Amino acid sequence: MSKLSVSVQRFLTACSSTLRRGSVWGGAAAAAPSGSQVIRDNRPLRERSYQAKMRQDVYNYLNSSGFEISMQALSSMQGKDYRAIFNALVTNLDPFYAFKEGARFEEEFIPALKAVRYPFSHQIDSKWLAAVASPHSWPYLLGVLHWLVELCQVRIL
Repeated sequence: MSKLSVSVQRFLTACSSTLRRGSVWGGAAAAAPSGSQVIRDNRPLRERSYQAKMRQDVYNYLNSSGFEISMQALSSMQGKDYRAIFNALVTNLDPFYAFKEGARFEEEFIPALKAVRYPFSHQIDSKWLAAVASPHSWPYLLGVLHWLVELCQVRIL
């Protein structure tokens, strides 16, 4: 599990037990995190080397699971490709998740992220889907795909 990002590890830890002892959170003086606390994504999403690693991980997973895509397509992503990858990953995680037929992807994106409990969904703007490859949105959207891939890989274990 050491290869997983910290965000996926936190997610798995939080999901592993819904009942927590007070001592885990540092005693009575420290309160357990509440649902209203904002979690910041501390992955270095804007670093080129980290983006290359995320792209490679996404590429490897997709190809190993039968989803054909080229590295070039991941490097210059188009909206329809992003939607296809996103839908495939969410469906892999939850085969019963129902994407609305005929609905705009922008309307389905954030609810789908919340359904799979993406911890940083509050930091994502669905308007970014209009131009997924733009420099300001791509690192975060690639981070979404990478997180979903890591979750899919954990599910396989």
